Parts: sequence; C-alpha cells; structure tokens
Amino acid sequence: MAASINSLPNEILEFIFSLLPPYEPLEHCAAVCKRWNLLATNVRARKKSNLQKGLIDFNLCWKEILQESTPRIAARFAHASSLHRNSMYVFGGASSCDTTFNDLWRFDLSRREWIRPISMGTYPSPKAGASLVCHNDLLILFGGWQHAYTPFHMCTLIDELHVYNIAENRWTIHNQAYGPPPMTGHSASVHRNKMILFGGYQKNMENLRTSNDIWVLDLERLVWKKPAVSDLKPAPRYGQFQMAIGEDHILVLGGTGGVNRVFNDAWLLDMQRDTWVWKRVQIKNKKSIVTHNWCYPACNVGSKVIVLGPTSPNDFQIIRPNRVPPMGRTRPTAEQLRNRIGAAPHGPMQAGEPNIPPRANLPPPPPAPMQPTLPGPSQGVSPKESNPSSGPGPSKPPSTVNSGVPVVEARPGPSGLRTPSSTAPGPPSRSMPIIRSAFSRQSSEDDHLPKRFNQQNLEHNHMAMVAFSVDSSNHASNASFSHERKLELLRKLEDKISAIRRAKEAEQQQQQQQQQQRHGIREVNNADRSINSTGGSPDPVTPKRVKRNGLAIFVCDVSNLLPTGGAEPCIEWQESKNSGLIAGAPDHYTFSTMINGNGELIVFGGLNKNHKSENLCVSNSVHFLTVPTAVV
Repeated sequence: MAASINSLPNEILEFIFSLLPPYEPLEHCAAVCKRWNLLATNVRARKKSNLQKGLIDFNLCWKEILQESTPRIAARFAHASSLHRNSMYVFGGASSCDTTFNDLWRFDLSRREWIRPISMGTYPSPKAGASLVCHNDLLILFGGWQHAYTPFHMCTLIDELHVYNIAENRWTIHNQAYGPPPMTGHSASVHRNKMILFGGYQKNMENLRTSNDIWVLDLERLVWKKPAVSDLKPAPRYGQFQMAIGEDHILVLGGTGGVNRVFNDAWLLDMQRDTWVWKRVQIKNKKSIVTHNWCYPACNVGSKVIVLGPTSPNDFQIIRPNRVPPMGRTRPTAEQLRNRIGAAPHGPMQAGEPNIPPRANLPPPPPAPMQPTLPGPSQGVSPKESNPSSGPGPSKPPSTVNSGVPVVEARPGPSGLRTPSSTAPGPPSRSMPIIRSAFSRQSSEDDHLPKRFNQQNLEHNHMAMVAFSVDSSNHASNASFSHERKLELLRKLEDKISAIRRAKEAEQQQQQQQQQQRHGIREVNNADRSINSTGGSPDPVTPKRVKRNGLAIFVCDVSNLLPTGGAEPCIEWQESKNSGLIAGAPDHYTFSTMINGNGELIVFGGLNKNHKSENLCVSNSVHFLTVPTAVV
C-alpha cells in the first residue's frame, strides 16, 4: 500500500506547513485542497498568536538574513518602508557620504531576497525621512529632507506627494495648491480611505519649527484638508510613533521637540466628532519605558506596541562610583603630601592655615601692590614689614618676621606682566575673604562635565585673568599655595589617566563580545558577569559597565486605550527580562525601520555612530524577530 503526504495526521501536516515561510509558499499550499487550506489558515493564525504570546513571555529569538544573492540594496538610514502582501518595500534614505537616495526596492519575504523594480513615471526626488503608507495596491509617499549640494547650505525639506501603483509599476506626482508645508519626521497612518499626518519638522515662511498640526489626505480624490482640533494638544514634536486604534482613534507615542527634549508621553486622538479631541493617556509602569523613544523603530502587533531602543541612557558611559562628599573628607597633611610625591617643602606650614587655598574676590588692583593677609598667625604682619619686589626680575626667597611666619612676596601672574605703577605707595591692605574653591564644590557628576560648566563663576565687577582662571589681585596668595595646587593637579591628572585606562579596557571587552556574537557563541549575561568579576579585587578599581551595543525590546500593552464605563485611557509598559536583550540582537542602530509581517517582525537598515570618532556606520542588514520553532 503506497503512502502519500495526505496519509499524515493533521498535526504532522500542520507542523510541516509551519516550517514554510508564512507568505507565498503557504498560500500555494492553501490552494491545493480544502484540507490544506484549513491547515494553512491555522498555521497563519497560530504564528500571529505565538508572536503575541512570545512578546508577553519574552520568548523570542533574532535571525539575520545573510545577503549572498544579487542585486543588493545599498546601506542606508532614515528610509521609508511599508508592507504589501508578501513583500517589504523600501524607498530612499541617506548614506554615510552625505547623499540621499530615490530608489525603490522590494524585499521578497518568501525567498528572502532583494528585487529592484524598474518603475516608470515621475520619480520622487532623492530624500530621507519621508512617510510611506500602503492603501490597497498603492504606496503613498510624502515629505522628507534632502542633503544640500554644497557644504555651506542646510538640508532641504520637501512637500512632494507621490503615489506608486504596484500593479502598474508606475510613479505619479500630485501637487496641489493647498496642502501641508515641507516637512520631515512626521508620522502617518491610514484610516478607511484617509491618510492622517501628525507633527513633523516643518518649514513655514522661511522659518523652521516643530509642529503639532494634523493634515488629512483623501486617498480617493488626493485632496488635502485640515480638520478642527481641540485646544488641548500634544507638544510640538517630530520622530514620534503613530498607530491606528480601530477606525476612529490614533495613538501617538514619544517623539522629540528639539535638543534635549525627548518625550515619553502618550496621546489619544478621537476622530468621531466634527471637532477632533486629544486626550492625554495615563502611563503605567513607567520604570520599564524606553528612554529614547524618537529615533528607534517601532510597530504594533495586535494590542501590543514594540519599540527597539537602548537598555539605559548610560550605555556609552563608564559608570564611576560616588565619591565621598567633600564636606566629610579629611585631606592629608602637607608632610604626607610631600612624602607621597617626594617634593621639597616651600616653608613651614602654620596650624591656622586653611586646607583649601583661599582666593580673593576683590576689585581691580590699586597702583601699589597690596600684601595679602592670611588667616591665622600671619594676620598680625603689617605691610611695612614685608619685602615686596619692585620689578619683573627673579623673585627673592621669602623672609620671616617675628614668629617665623613666611612673608609672601607679590609676584607676577602667569602672564608675567606688571602694572607700570607697581612701585607707587598704596593704601593699607585689608583681609581677603575666604571663598570656597572649585575642588570643594565638585561632585561625582561634575567629573563628566566640561570644565566651563563646573568652574567657579566670577563677580561681574571683578577684573580677573579669565584665561588662566586666576584673580589678578591675588597673585601672592596663589604663589603661597602653589605647592598644594600642584599636588591637586597631579591628583586630577591621575584620575584622567585612570579614566582613559578604564575606557580602553571597556572598548577591548566590547570588541571581544562583538567577535563572539558574529560566531554565534555570545551570551547575554557576559556583561553582567564581567561587571561582577571586579567586585573581589583588593585594589579599589572603579567598576565598569560594558557597553551593550544590542537593541533591547520594549513592549507596551495598549488594550485599555478604549475603556468602557467612562474610565480614562491608559497604557502599560511590560517588564522585560535581561533588560530586553536577546542573543543575536541587531547592533545599536538608529533611524532604522521595523514592520510587522506574518508572525515575525522585520528590521532593516539604520545608523550607528561611533561615540569615540566621527565615523558613521550605515547598515543594510535584515533581521527577523520571531518565536523559536518547537519540535513535535
């Protein structure tokens, strides 16, 4: 008795169908007979449900498609992509060489290969940052930015509207007299026969600004209109994520309003009435929210929103331990400091001398040099008993008066200049106020800031030698404590050298991890084990956080956006495992795209900037996020 494939049980036959790509091959199986059609439908529904369940249980895996066939798409970022049946369409984008593209590519999800359609009609301009949505058999492309042709001009914003007919393989341009201004970074979604645009970075009357406006495009007549919106609106932004909730609601997540203005809020737009109403959405479990939700890919899978992003805002920083507060710190004595570096003392140290070198906060110097008065026993010394120098010649050794206290001579500042009237008699000196130095007000957070942000402010009416951060009327006190300042500079230099050494060690460990990742043997917890391995060292070495270059997965539940009974809309971010990292995750690329396929998510392209150099790395790799296949 001859056996055939139809003799297999439904469970075995359904498992075989699940190994096929859930696109054209599965459609061919569904066309064989009614039994195969039912099994193929079950496989397609099971893949979608498994993906949603995998997002809840965090049971996912990454797969990369190696492009060995030709043609191959060029690496790019800030491109536009959309899904149509069994293909992912990609248009435009920018390269690392200050160029923009206007090519259209189709990635066949069944064969996992790129195809360059040779289209006809009016091609769009080369641009990046445009929006691309699919409606029936049409691709609607709008907006974007274009690189300048000369290095002295800014990027050009575009307001062109193009429609690509997939069946006819033809581009057509549709420019009306009334429509939105040139823009980029806006978001778009399709509702019935309308395309809704929100936000963006726009150009209005030669002015560039962020926007929170809404524009509606009738996809049947290709006519723009601007609806009436309530007074309560989200803040102007661009780079946000937008998705359709049913047919009459829109959810907007994240975005940015400019430099250092990243939004992590959520807004719901109700379009059921003549006047559209915005509502601010309550966010639950904010500790699991993505920190930079504006330049990373996002898409929706049913009632879940998936965002790829960094694990924490300190991914590219070396974390240093908190220092002891300066007020509770006891500085070593002068004898201990001299013994530490083997330096000779400049003179006897008095008991009343402060630990921190005093700095003067006085008006400009008078014609005659004033003798500074130090706190402690030296306050009894008069200016007549001192021995000031009379010119820019070699300085004399300090002399002692009465109790052996060294009298500090007036010496030229770092510029080596003196006023011509330095020998004229002047008024009697007065005691100098002691102010807190920059060292006493530094904290562990100030070490990461440039010097111009954590240095001490000068008075408005005080002329000082700003280039050297030294008061022009306080040369004597600075010279008196030059030894301690040199020691302080040495300590700071040691801190800088140790920071550079730790940065090099972290970079070497990161390169080793990337090599292991390419060979498929890298584990997610290697970074955590490397951090914990330094805990038992007898030397108090600063613990390091190794850079996690992979993209983490953040999942948000949006099933309660349309509650019943008059409750307020809310969303909830889910807690992820291992900080959202999964083995084989794509590198830390921004401005990439992610679309929802049949039971899998497809991530393409992106930009990766090396934080230690100005080199830009652009990708053309394709990654799939799916559920691991279970063996029967």
